Amino acid sequence: MDPDQDLLDRMDRQEGPGTIMAIMLGAGLAALAGIVAYFTLKMELNASGEVAADAAILIFIASSVLLAVSHFRFR
Repeated sequence: MDPDQDLLDRMDRQEGPGTIMAIMLGAGLAALAGIVAYFTLKMELNASGEVAADAAILIFIASSVLLAVSHFRFR
């Protein structure tokens, strides 16, 4: 096989959704999880605004970390 063709084939296999797109998608999903947690705590459980905001921030951070780890682990 031609070495140049082999290089082109390897480069074609590496193409896919970029890292920036994965970061944006992960951040969006983590933000959505935080927003759902905030409104669930605020409206359904009648938690104070500070407690709901703190829980939403923690859920956002945890979701971001889990999505980043799973992206780089199973890439």
